[in-house]
Amino acid sequence: MGAMAGRETFYCYACLHRHAKASAIGRGHARFDIEADASTSALQSHIREFSLQTRGVQAALRILGIEGVRIHPPRFGRGWPPKEEVERRYRDLVKHAHPDAGGDPEEFRRIQWAIEILRRYRPPEEYRMDDGPR
Repeated sequence: MGAMAGRETFYCYACLHRHAKASAIGRGHARFDIEADASTSALQSHIREFSLQTRGVQAALRILGIEGVRIHPPRFGRGWPPKEEVERRYRDLVKHAHPDAGGDPEEFRRIQWAIEILRRYRPPEEYRMDDGPR
């Protein structure tokens, strides 16, 4: 994200872009800051959860070394890597990171978190749309 990273910027759910808080657009769209806790409406709460979920799934894929996958939105099946590939990557990584095998406990926890997120949010196979017609 370069120069616009950090809390000098925010992700706007109105236009789905990142804005600098000090910019004219940023000041005008401040009420649409997805990460702000200022809004309490149910709709904004759902939108915030959806955004955090999307970023969590993408982070979990990166932790497992699955690059180049774009899942947006995460609840839909399009773009998910095969379940077997995810589980294989998990098993390979956890063997080396497990503390009993001399691995790093923090890395082990990150891998455990990643597979938990991917198992929780992966849509059922019947709803996946990336395999073509059934």
